[in-house]
Amino acid sequence: MKLERLFVQTLGSALVLSLALVPAAYAASEPVFVDTNGRDAWWFIEMENAGSVLTVADSTQSRCYFFNQEYDRGENPKFSVIDENGERRPDGSYNWQVEVRPVVDSSIREAMKEARWTGTDQKLACELEKNQVIKSAVVSGHFVIFEGKILLPSDEPERTPGADAPGDIGSGIVKPGASRGLITDGQPLVARDFVINDDLIVDGSACIGFDCVNGESFSFDTIRLKENNLRIKFDDTSVAASFPRTDWQLTANSSANGGASKFSIDDISGSRTPFTVEANARSHSLYVDDGGRIGNRTSTPSTEIHTIDGDTPTLRLQQDGSSGFAPQTWDLAGNETNFFVRDVSNGSTLPLRIRPGAPTSAIFIDVDGDVGMGTASPDNSLHVTGTAGDTMVLIEEDSGSSATRELLELRNNGIPRLILDNSGTDDGDGNSTNGSGTDDGRWFFGLNANDNFVISLFASPTNEVRVDKDGDMIVRGDVTANGVLLTSDRNLKTDISNLDGRDVLAAVSQLPISSWRFKADDAVRHIGPMAQDFHALFGLGPDDRHISPLDASGVALAAVQGLNQEVQEKDARIGELEAKNAELEARLAALEAMIGAIAEADGQ
Repeated sequence: MKLERLFVQTLGSALVLSLALVPAAYAASEPVFVDTNGRDAWWFIEMENAGSVLTVADSTQSRCYFFNQEYDRGENPKFSVIDENGERRPDGSYNWQVEVRPVVDSSIREAMKEARWTGTDQKLACELEKNQVIKSAVVSGHFVIFEGKILLPSDEPERTPGADAPGDIGSGIVKPGASRGLITDGQPLVARDFVINDDLIVDGSACIGFDCVNGESFSFDTIRLKENNLRIKFDDTSVAASFPRTDWQLTANSSANGGASKFSIDDISGSRTPFTVEANARSHSLYVDDGGRIGNRTSTPSTEIHTIDGDTPTLRLQQDGSSGFAPQTWDLAGNETNFFVRDVSNGSTLPLRIRPGAPTSAIFIDVDGDVGMGTASPDNSLHVTGTAGDTMVLIEEDSGSSATRELLELRNNGIPRLILDNSGTDDGDGNSTNGSGTDDGRWFFGLNANDNFVISLFASPTNEVRVDKDGDMIVRGDVTANGVLLTSDRNLKTDISNLDGRDVLAAVSQLPISSWRFKADDAVRHIGPMAQDFHALFGLGPDDRHISPLDASGVALAAVQGLNQEVQEKDARIGELEAKNAELEARLAALEAMIGAIAEADGQ
């Protein structure tokens, strides 16, 4: 890491900083290092990856400036002083975080996806992490924007007392290995260490640090740390492997120019910072009361976790991809309009919303998986209950698509069925019924054991209507049809040819007509032809087991026409015979007259 130069100038009451850096890493072991030219900042990723996500947020309570951008493999995350609207971002402190997404083999990804459904994903993720199959990183840091320039924290050595001005790194620098102390005759005056071979008891207050002075005013402070780099380190010297020996540190503020004002607990051995509080954090940002309840921005938490905010308090659940699973972010939030679940990763849609004032048990899931809507005791997989007189289930497609779709599909390993239960005393037309939930008021729609569709009353021993798989329809009882129409539009037909009704009449004369009963309803006798005979004579219909009403009526009409043709021909022949008979009668009369005349003449 190389720092070329840091210039500091004081102009009146304004402090102007200029910083020029060559590429610098926060730690040589980190997989990501950041560089800036003052106007832009780049994050260079030095590990195999499948992409990354850069998040930048201002270090204020409002978080008014929030930047989040995803990058593909090979792209370097970038942040500019000028935002997407061409405006300069405000001066201030900013936190950044880079999530480096791991490269995961397709077979491993499929195994992880399967583990999600079987509930073994945590175990699998642990095994993959233990064997370092998935390598990822989440690196974070801090920078400031000062007078339109991005300034990264420098790696300056610690300053000596008196070097309190930001960036004052002149003669106050203490070189590594040098003793801290005064300078006399050009030679350092080495301060001696004090070794106390007994307990140290201070009856009063203690001040530790380069900037402590004689006559220090402690007020109520018992122990005061006073200098420009404040640290309390817990250095565990245990050597046995069975003893815990992690070193910890309490850190107040960054020691680097442009660093963050914050208080942290550092895991020195693990090179991590598990806990940080930024300066100016809101009062009671984290509060634990005597009952173990946790308050966020409140000192009076009323539940185990209590969060307060002036505008839509939100809980974010972010899967960052560091374990190999696909990144996904969800928000749980609520305000005066609704409580909702927000799918941040997919356009911030709101797949679940609940309005304030929704009734109790608007949606209820029972221990057996039954879902109740309006009821806390569902009796079936989906049980909808209401009392307003308008309880119903509406399935509506509100788009303009004309594609064919199944709006309702019933599936079951046994026999799928639909039950209509009239549990009231009105059948809908004002007439009293004997419903009341009995079998007389319950209708069954569905399949029977032979996969035939049936409609029947629960109290009925037989099916009222049955449609067999082969298309046969059987109705128990009378069928009353008013205005029944059969499609016979010429425009819908092809291969049209005229028939001679006399041929059809001849075929009808050969059609056996029988009297019979249906096996499924042998109480009623019928009369008519058999489908096999009808098909053999006329070749009509899809097979020899069915007679179409249209075909039957067509054959009857054609036979009537044939009969009418024969009657007309016979009438014509009768007319001709009657004319000939009249002619013969006239001729006979004439002959009789002639014979009479002759006989009369001979008698004279």
